[in-house]
Amino acid sequence: MKFNWKVALVCFATIAMIACKKDSKDEPSNSGTNVNPDTTAVDTTGGGGGGGEYVSPISIKDKSIADWDKLDPAKVAIAEAPNDPLYTALKKIMVYADNVYINYVLIFDPAEITSRTPNDGVHIYMNADNSDETGGYWDQFAPEHMGNVDLMFEGPIFDDAGAKISYNPNVSAWAGELNGEGWEWEVLPSGSNIGASQFVEDGIIEGRLIKQYIPWNKWADAFEIGFDMQQNWESVGLLPQANTPDGEKIGRAEKLLVTFDK
Repeated sequence: MKFNWKVALVCFATIAMIACKKDSKDEPSNSGTNVNPDTTAVDTTGGGGGGGEYVSPISIKDKSIADWDKLDPAKVAIAEAPNDPLYTALKKIMVYADNVYINYVLIFDPAEITSRTPNDGVHIYMNADNSDETGGYWDQFAPEHMGNVDLMFEGPIFDDAGAKISYNPNVSAWAGELNGEGWEWEVLPSGSNIGASQFVEDGIIEGRLIKQYIPWNKWADAFEIGFDMQQNWESVGLLPQANTPDGEKIGRAEKLLVTFDK
């Protein structure tokens, strides 16, 4: 039986509010800081005083993912769907991170995302300190009974009219028992500029999270990440994922390990 998050959802009102605030831009904004998807004046030193202009190797304004071909393949983490997954919508994910942006590409089957409302969104799960000694939530990922997710990002990819919108999620921290399961999250005060994205085409989303604006200060040299696409608050796509053992249970896989390109 598939997981149903309707009874467990703690962030519905927040997501609805975010969806209502979206406009045609896919650029996050920050008071006093000029931030756009291609160049940014965010602080790249961590000192809080502004790090100058940073030109990303990834553009999320060009309706293309060709710039990923120019990256060092050793710096790009990739997961693809297995032959027999329980959740079939997500086909491939790619993640590249530097000290400013956590960039990603989601390749999915648009035929499995049919209703296209704010209830159809994306979750990102992150073991942000790359440690099993913090976090929880092993419900969808391995190792079983050893959840290590520190942060959960949640937001819609369509508005009330069914139009495609930029993915600019809210972020929550794990609030349950250490290494526990369940849907126990605390929404963090993170402003309205965590990230942005573009639909390259109907089945490809390219986006990024702005590292500086994520309310987390325990970054390691690497982190683990997983993506969950939902249709009406139920999972339809999950990566990384292994083959289902019986057609009803998730084939749990380790989250994707990403090393920062410093």
